[in-house]
Amino acid sequence: MDRFLLIFFFAFAQAQPTPWVMIDSFQTFDSYSDIKYDESLRPQFHFSSKKNWINDPNGMVYYKGEYHLFFQHNPKAIHWGNMTWGHAVSKDMVHWEQLQHAILPYGNGTIFSGTAAVDYPNSLGKNSEEEAAIVAYFTHAQNDSNDLFYQAGAFSTDRGRTFQLIDGGLPLVENQGFDRAERDPKIFWHGPSKKWVLILWIKRADKKKLNDLGKVRFFGSTDLKKWEKLSDFNRKWVYECMDFVELEVDGNPNYKRWLIFDASFDYEIGTFDGSSLSTDSENYIGDMGDTYYAGQTFNNSPDGRTVIMGWLRTRKNNVYVDNKMPFNQHMSFPAKLELRTTANGIRLFRWPVKEIKNLYHKSFEYRNIKAKALNENLKNESFDGIDFFMSFERSTTSSFHVIIRGQIISYRNGNFYFNGVILPTLNLNKVNVRILIDRTSIEIFADDGFSVLSKYAISDIEDNQISVCSDDELLFDVFEVNKLKSIWK
Repeated sequence: MDRFLLIFFFAFAQAQPTPWVMIDSFQTFDSYSDIKYDESLRPQFHFSSKKNWINDPNGMVYYKGEYHLFFQHNPKAIHWGNMTWGHAVSKDMVHWEQLQHAILPYGNGTIFSGTAAVDYPNSLGKNSEEEAAIVAYFTHAQNDSNDLFYQAGAFSTDRGRTFQLIDGGLPLVENQGFDRAERDPKIFWHGPSKKWVLILWIKRADKKKLNDLGKVRFFGSTDLKKWEKLSDFNRKWVYECMDFVELEVDGNPNYKRWLIFDASFDYEIGTFDGSSLSTDSENYIGDMGDTYYAGQTFNNSPDGRTVIMGWLRTRKNNVYVDNKMPFNQHMSFPAKLELRTTANGIRLFRWPVKEIKNLYHKSFEYRNIKAKALNENLKNESFDGIDFFMSFERSTTSSFHVIIRGQIISYRNGNFYFNGVILPTLNLNKVNVRILIDRTSIEIFADDGFSVLSKYAISDIEDNQISVCSDDELLFDVFEVNKLKSIWK
């Protein structure tokens, strides 16, 4: 009998999947210590890794005074590959300290994008008296083309400094059978239904087929391990890196709607009952450029704000490499998301976080000033990082150009333009625009962030000036320019 039991248990153990451990050879952070952030193309107020490639922001979460930014990272090279979760922390979302890589590849796969949340309900059962667990969900991307991607998890009980795999990195959400590369889970606690919700992109639409739709699946869980299907959200536009957040409309805490968006920042607005999402099926665009990608919001924000960061992709991966930079790619500046009612319905607005003021070191503020006087006042000033704002009356303004470090932003026919791309305005009489310029990027926010354009744009090294080209009678109600300090020590 004992011999039979031994054979049975041996056979049972052989049939179980083998838990994995993270591969130490991907922990290369010690080799980053020589970086001083003084390279000629180093962004001065946007996050970039000390070394090597980064792309999607991951696992953005707030806990005990720290904002955590995890991100897709190649710890071994300047180009995409070896996907690992890099890690940085900040007390103000502006100044960042990069820490050792957080979640490393294991088994026969790498760590693709995902999300993180603080397990305040202790659903996973890993909390201590001192610390709540930070739980991360990510896609385990199988290297073998015959193997299916699946969703796995890890947890940290030391404020994100180290992670352990949940169930040894085995599947917590199996592949749903629609696409080998189903990926990028988003998790959050849904208070009204007292459960965790996970949303997952599982199918891309075939654009050649009229009625073929993409698919996002909603799951629910009470223990952060076992998930049941709740519903599907089927749209032509959905594709990877989904995010899903509830926002007040017009600042009214009693009037809220849910915002769902994907990596390309297509979005819809609707209602969510804890199981399914209902919208009017009309989608909008959250960024007018081709640079902003895979934006994600912070879970557990301490002040009720919903803040987003995205990857500003070059679309031309050799920009930094050709210039012998040790790093490649960077993130957008963090921005607050709001829903506001417009003449055409509820729309998304995006605006840089107020903490940018921590970087101001010299400001120029003018009221009711003409273009000629502005040019005279600013002609002897030199600029690097810039936070720029201006407003004027639509009824008295036909067209003009503002030239900032060689970048030309135009206003004509009631809209703004940059490199041939239009930024629509709200058609109100008062028009405003805010512009953030770093060494390799520009972010333009028209009419309080009603339309936004993000773009890689290397400023002219020889040109550190700001000027306005227009009819001399052009009058600005407000014209502000703030020089920005570097975020790096």
